Amino acid sequence: MASTAQPAPRARSLFIALPLVLLVGLVIGLLSITVVFGAASAGCGGSEAVGGLSSKVPRRLVPLYVAAASRYDLGAKGPAVLASVNEIETGFGKANTVSSAGAEGWMQFMPETWAAYGVDANGDGRKDPYDPADAIFAAANYLSASGAPRDWRSAIFAYNHADWYVEDVLAGARRFAGSAAIAVSDTEACAATSAAGPAVEKMIAEADRIDALGLDYVWGGSHGQSPTPANGPFDCSSAVSHLLQVAGFGNPTMDTTLLIGWGEAGRGRSVTIHVKPYGEDAHTFIELHPGVTPASHRYWGTSDTNAGGGPGWIPESAFDASYLAGFQPRHPPGL
Repeated sequence: MASTAQPAPRARSLFIALPLVLLVGLVIGLLSITVVFGAASAGCGGSEAVGGLSSKVPRRLVPLYVAAASRYDLGAKGPAVLASVNEIETGFGKANTVSSAGAEGWMQFMPETWAAYGVDANGDGRKDPYDPADAIFAAANYLSASGAPRDWRSAIFAYNHADWYVEDVLAGARRFAGSAAIAVSDTEACAATSAAGPAVEKMIAEADRIDALGLDYVWGGSHGQSPTPANGPFDCSSAVSHLLQVAGFGNPTMDTTLLIGWGEAGRGRSVTIHVKPYGEDAHTFIELHPGVTPASHRYWGTSDTNAGGGPGWIPESAFDASYLAGFQPRHPPGL
């Protein structure tokens, strides 16, 4: 139960200063609890799971824990700690009623604390403790302001002033860390880390979030708006522009004729933007390849393979060499 005490918020990075709705998201391999996110984030030579959560955690919630931990810089333990708090407080949302003390919602916030730390993570214009995304992101916000990841014990104690609670949360986090879910070696993790980093993690997280929404394709969607709204509407180029904005590149919302001149020519190390700028079949989509395993190689964008033709993950089977040859590769600077 989040207490009524309100720790002073800490200064945040440039990425965190962007509007929250641009940073909410999901993480690709984690929907299958294997992981690309782990590959992209694991420390070189380390053995602790990063982002990879065990099968004990409800699969549908894993991307929220990972995205919230990334948004508030909670580090390697962040997703598992958030999952543990959620399990202890409401059994992963199964008992999100008002407690005898007055705490409410998915993560059991006292009204005063929610007023200070509640967030609109899903971009619907409301801060709702009964919405899982809003509540989980708010918990990450509160834990961060309370000292995590620098001092997890103090941060968790601030959430609920009881030593037994701190021990239970940490024990649950150890259970949920799921180091076995990281299916890459230390060498692969190091390669992925050097090639990817926080910007790619944010892109993957946001790509997963939007994929889950099942949005329709809207020609010209969100053009003229920079940054794009969190939930669109999107066409192919505004969807690609959106992921780049989420990563913190500060780019405007571009059409294909502008994307062909943005960034740097050729394939990137972690991200490649495929662009066909002109003609009736003008199109663009993103290829994310932050790791060295097959699971870390995915395509994302608007496609007939997605519900309503909107943005989402595109199966690699949708492409062949001749199709890809019709596009010009670009990549974000540094990626």
